[in-house]
Amino acid sequence: MNALSFTPRAMVCALLCLGLAGTSSAEGTLGADAKARADAWIGRDASELLVQLRVDGGRLEIDEDDTSMETYYTSNTKKPGWTENVYGSVGDLRYIDHQVQHPPEHRCDITYVADRDGIIRRWEHDGPQCDTDIVGPKPRR
Repeated sequence: MNALSFTPRAMVCALLCLGLAGTSSAEGTLGADAKARADAWIGRDASELLVQLRVDGGRLEIDEDDTSMETYYTSNTKKPGWTENVYGSVGDLRYIDHQVQHPPEHRCDITYVADRDGIIRRWEHDGPQCDTDIVGPKPRR
């Protein structure tokens, strides 16, 4: 085989890698306001997080690491799936011609990590809409 036989394959691989890198960095970037809201949890007790975040409906997952003695609180947001009715008509009669199923969409996962004393020490995120979905703590009374 000569070097030219690898050129198209190498080009496709390079283009795919560049495209994936762009997608990854776009999802990994977080705006200053969202970062500030997430940073505001640092140093707070995890019980405050549990009081404020929605814990119903499977939106909050809690995992414990027995080795590091840390607890991971992961909150996820998603747009639910839905069904779109596409209508047709015959004269004045309207009818459902067919339906289009729209799957659920992942918006944001944010994980807050608390130490053995229950104090939040760090966080990490993943998702295309974390800028709008990350909430900060409510002001203390």
